[in-house]
Amino acid sequence: MFESTYFIESIREKHRNAPCRAERERYMAYLLEIGTRRERIRDVATMLLHVVRLLELNVFRPVRMDEIIEGTKLWLEDPEAQSHRKTGMPSPYQFKRVAINWFRFQGMLLAPPERPSRFASLLSDFLNAMRLQRGLAQDTLQSYRSRITAFLNWLELRGVNFSDLKALDIEEYLAARHSDEGSQASVAAHCAALRTFFGFAQHQGWCSWGIRESIARPRTPRVVANMKVPSWEGVRQVISSIGDSRHADLRARAMILLHSIYAFRSVEVRGLTLEDIDWRRGTITVRRAKGGKTQQFPLQDEVGEAIALYLERARPKCSCRSVFVTLHPPYRPILGHSMGTIVGRRVKKADTSNQAWGPHMFRRACATQLLRTGSSLQDIADLLGHSNLRSVSIYARFDTASLRDVAEFSLRELI
Repeated sequence: MFESTYFIESIREKHRNAPCRAERERYMAYLLEIGTRRERIRDVATMLLHVVRLLELNVFRPVRMDEIIEGTKLWLEDPEAQSHRKTGMPSPYQFKRVAINWFRFQGMLLAPPERPSRFASLLSDFLNAMRLQRGLAQDTLQSYRSRITAFLNWLELRGVNFSDLKALDIEEYLAARHSDEGSQASVAAHCAALRTFFGFAQHQGWCSWGIRESIARPRTPRVVANMKVPSWEGVRQVISSIGDSRHADLRARAMILLHSIYAFRSVEVRGLTLEDIDWRRGTITVRRAKGGKTQQFPLQDEVGEAIALYLERARPKCSCRSVFVTLHPPYRPILGHSMGTIVGRRVKKADTSNQAWGPHMFRRACATQLLRTGSSLQDIADLLGHSNLRSVSIYARFDTASLRDVAEFSLRELI
């Protein structure tokens, strides 16, 4: 494997003589088999030399997660690893990711014993009911899981039985959340999750009635005084600043164009499959995150070219049917939290005036630009996938001067 990966004999010899040769070659062969680029395989192979050295693996053995974390700290400070670290501030994620994937592939990663939670079954029953009975999206379920788990962990530390829970306990928890996070919107999201959870818990007889009703969700205005929407010029500045040489940039450009031209939500971009793009008919189909309906749009030229370039040059060859997948194995759909990172890096690089843009800001910018170019609230609601005008009336508050008689909506007006 080393002979086909490296051209310089001295480098081949270095890899051949290092410990755990068979295990490293087996993993490299696996990466090659699933379509990993040779450049990436060389990076992984070099990193594995550091893993073997810093974890002192004279022979291959099971490894605990705390050993990998300790090895990561050593790698960040080790002068011998300097040439392999990225320029600028080194990221511990590089070493940790390669090590975990390697040991997991070999079946030698020792997971720490999990301490069972007293309330694990309650949370599991609730999430299953929300999925089966209400058909909630996976992202919504994950949001509920995260927020309710935080509350249940807090409750367990206090030693309170769930059946003895009082409204004052929840009030104390929410006060602590507000003190820690300081964001009224975040506290409101926790309140919404807890109200749903306790509504279910009351019907199951897990707790006394009235607790759900005692959770008062703080009022959060739909439009705050200092809320800003990126200008269309700023949106185009971000798009034009994205390069076309790196695979990550090709993927990011296609994503951001979908956010800005079609105003797709993050989950809708992540949910696109290869079958949703009909190249022969020139259409793109999206399944809306809210309301469950499906819409079809003409495939705008700039968007189509960006997606085609990404599929041709950057997307790994894998069995996953999602359009946008991770660039490194194991290939899988992109997670929700990664979208903000992907978009945020390009916004920062473009040096725009607002450094806090996320995927949803491009959706807002699209809606506001449509309003400014004469589109009606009904047309905007149709594009955004809203069933009523109340949801899009927020954009009128951003630019009241643009409320005028409308021309016929066309995607071409956005370019």
